[in-house]
Amino acid sequence: MTATLIDTAMAFAVRTRLEPTDFAATIDLTVHYLRPLLSGKAICTAKTVRAGKRIFTVSAEVENDEGKLIATGLSTYTRV
Repeated sequence: MTATLIDTAMAFAVRTRLEPTDFAATIDLTVHYLRPLLSGKAICTAKTVRAGKRIFTVSAEVENDEGKLIATGLSTYTRV
């Protein structure tokens, strides 16, 4: 669930850098799990680190509803 949340948030971050007719696909995704999410909400924040012509580097952090970091992610997307 956490990896899917991270990948989805990153896809939306990349989407802000694309034209409406463009598409992007995940090339790779690395997730570091720091603590389990046992209850409550997961809040994910993603940002585009670098937006090239074809390749996008994106990072994300997931926090629980107490503000504790539960996972981080780094991903690369390609424009297709």
